[in-house]
This record gives sequence, C-alpha cells and structure tokens, in this order.
Amino acid sequence: MIQNILCFTSGYVNALAIIDMGMTVSHQSGNTSHTGRLILNGGAKFFHLMLTFCIGSFVAGFTKCDQEAVYQGRYSPNLLAAAFATVFGCMIHYCKAEDGISNDATSECLLLWAFAQGIQNGITRRCSSLPICTTHFTGYLTDVGVGLGLWTRAQADGAEPPTLLKVLLFAAGIFFFGLGGVAAMETHPKWGAQAALVPAAIMAAVAGGLIPVIKPIAKTA
Repeated sequence: MIQNILCFTSGYVNALAIIDMGMTVSHQSGNTSHTGRLILNGGAKFFHLMLTFCIGSFVAGFTKCDQEAVYQGRYSPNLLAAAFATVFGCMIHYCKAEDGISNDATSECLLLWAFAQGIQNGITRRCSSLPICTTHFTGYLTDVGVGLGLWTRAQADGAEPPTLLKVLLFAAGIFFFGLGGVAAMETHPKWGAQAALVPAAIMAAVAGGLIPVIKPIAKTA
C-alpha cells in the first residue's frame, strides 16, 4: 500500500510540473534525451533537473537512510525532507508569481521538486526485499510485459505458470502514478502549483509513520 501511495504523490507532483511549467521532475529519461538534443541550445535546464534528482538520491545514500522505515510505519527523516523540499518549491513558485516573475521551465521550484523525487526514489529503491520504483515506470512496464509473457507461455505449454504477484504489484504502481496525474489535472485549475502541497502532506504523513501498514507477525520460538 505504501508503494501505491508514494506512486500517487509522485505522479501528482510530476503532472503538476508538466501542466504548470512544461517539465518533468520524477522521470529523467526524457530530460536526458532533451539534454543531448539541445546541448548547445537550452539543454542545460533539462540537465539541471537530472542533476538535482541525482543529488536527492545522493542524500538518501549518504545519510544511510532506513530503507525499510516507510514500509514498516516508522519515522523516515529522509522522506520528510522530500516533503519539505516539495513545500519549499511551492513557496518559491508562489513568491515569484506574487512578484510578477514567471515560473517557466527554469523555475527553481522544479529543481526542488526534482530533488525531492530523487530522495523519495532513493529510499524506495533500497528496499531489501524488492527494489521499488515510485517515480518512474519504464522498468515496471517491462517487468509487467515480461511477467505476463512468461505466464501466458506457461499456460499455452500446459506448464506450471509463474506467480503474478510481482506483475500485480508493478501494475498497481503504474496505475496509482497515473491516478496522481488525474488528481493534478483536477486540482491545478483551482490551486495552481500550490496543489503540490497535497502530495507533500501525504509524503509527510508516510514519513511520520501515520499511515497504517500491515506488519508481519513475529515468529515465536
């Protein structure tokens, strides 16, 4: 469940960045292509987002974040930092807008949001049982396709089919990321980029261990 919640928040923030400023902050494949395509003509703004995302992940690694905390309902200071970075991005966007300064594709808001996304994915990717992506899904789409292909082939051959649990897990993450985009589309007309305060609050709730999680029953001797 925690994976799906964080996928939702990431999809929410990323969609707001696209709608409001025309840039992506959670997945960097497109930004990498644009950096190369426009290397001598404005590509720096895409590279800056790649760099800040990587710095966010660096922070998660350098601080030796507790990669199991968010899944076990424990306090996660790293995810809380990501939530605050998202809030600070909203503050910058608001202050610039109030001063009549455009929040375009080079807005500092985007850098903070990308930094926050890097922290979040840096935490979830280090899950010991299964590396979890919550900010981008090309790999998940691949795994869903391969998993379904193996299952279908086993059915056709009359063999024991592999479990579809991972396929369902990955598909759920993709769905909730897209659901975040729906939420962004519905809230942006009224709140603008400040709608990102909603996913930031959800991230903070997860970071504080306020979201109920199903904990495994401890084995007794």
